[in-house]
Amino acid sequence: MPPLETEAAPPDLRLAVMAEALYLLNLLLLPGIAFAVLCGLYITRRRTAGPVVRNHLRQALVASLWAGVLLVLVSAVALLFGGLDNPGTWVFLVLYFALCHSTLILLGVLGLVRAMQGQTFRYSVIGPVVDSYP
Repeated sequence: MPPLETEAAPPDLRLAVMAEALYLLNLLLLPGIAFAVLCGLYITRRRTAGPVVRNHLRQALVASLWAGVLLVLVSAVALLFGGLDNPGTWVFLVLYFALCHSTLILLGVLGLVRAMQGQTFRYSVIGPVVDSYP
């Protein structure tokens, strides 16, 4: 059995992992608060971080923005056209939330795994195009 690695991750790698973890926290436990911390992290570290960290910071921030916009817009449109008292509206909203939210969570887990491996990542459909890094 190979020995366990006890060496700490480089600071850059920890920052990439933190960005992806904040994305997941924003979706799961602390919406708004985790997003604010992610925004602060992006603003303060995007210029000084390495390319992999910049990639994860940008991807997590843009994906969080898309997740919020999708949640608000789809809910508003469904309620506008279906009404609060229509059971079909609520079935649609529950299905939408279950399918889209779980997909965004799965993508966040994939991004977290890639950050832990020190690799770049792009969120499918909602993520900005990954710049070419040396």
